Amino acid sequence: MVREFEAVVFCRAPARQVYEFLASGANTNMKVSAADPDKLTVTLKSKMGLISWGEIVDCSVTATQNGCSVTLKGRPVLVTNLTADVKGTVMKVSEALGARFGF
Repeated sequence: MVREFEAVVFCRAPARQVYEFLASGANTNMKVSAADPDKLTVTLKSKMGLISWGEIVDCSVTATQNGCSVTLKGRPVLVTNLTADVKGTVMKVSEALGARFGF
């Protein structure tokens, strides 16, 4: 059981472009529950499953010299959710970023 999971992804694309991709749902079946274009942050929420209340992934985009870095912080919707797949959900967003922009 993973309560929280964090990953950092480096993309070879401008920070604003990566933010817009995340704010569109990042080609996942996740809902955008919050987006701040000034801070380049997006909060994605997975759908509730048969045995899980779902997961939340907070995404923060930071410009770098060669593109940008994206910090992905995942957590279960409810702290009592013992069946949440937090790592899997974070990796789903990470893979979507890699597929779209490359690492």
